[in-house]
Amino acid sequence: MEKEIIAGRITNPLLREAFLRVDRRDFLPEKYRKVAYDLELADQPLWVTENVTTTALNLGLLMLDVLDLREGQRVLEVGTGGGYYTALMAEIVEHVVSVEIDREVLELARKALANYRNVTLVEGDGSLGYEPLAPYDRAIVWAASPTLPCKIFDQLREGGVLVAPIGGETRQTLYKIVKRGGKPDIERLGEVIFMKLRGVCGFYY
Repeated sequence: MEKEIIAGRITNPLLREAFLRVDRRDFLPEKYRKVAYDLELADQPLWVTENVTTTALNLGLLMLDVLDLREGQRVLEVGTGGGYYTALMAEIVEHVVSVEIDREVLELARKALANYRNVTLVEGDGSLGYEPLAPYDRAIVWAASPTLPCKIFDQLREGGVLVAPIGGETRQTLYKIVKRGGKPDIERLGEVIFMKLRGVCGFYY
């Protein structure tokens, strides 16, 4: 019932179908599996490891909804986390390239995503994007950067969409950024709180 309620808030029908197909419990530590779709916890991040959290369910789905995922797209994801949102995207698009800087987190996600042949997992500095498989139709960043992540934006195709939190160390603003004429067309979506992006173009390395 909780899953159906949450699904009703998703506007993209392809994302709604993917959400109903993919079981979030498969991507969470054992202690959180019983509350994977708990409505009271849907606005809270859950710990994947001692150092890394997964984005709260309501916010994560909102970001994917805004991203406007379609069949045939190539998506760059910065911050694989537990791999749940990676899986949702992989259910829809042609290819997801997910970059994770934390090796422990990446290995957990690799196991959870073993059945997805259209996912490329990369250990590295996601703040720099991933040039070898660019350009991308969509990009999403699951950690806050101090300024617009230009390296990632540059790897978008014309008309591509980036969703990312940008701002200070404690509070940020979530933005939808569309590449129009090679320049960013920026839409402010609201205030958020994210972990800080690690990397050369992040807060720290």
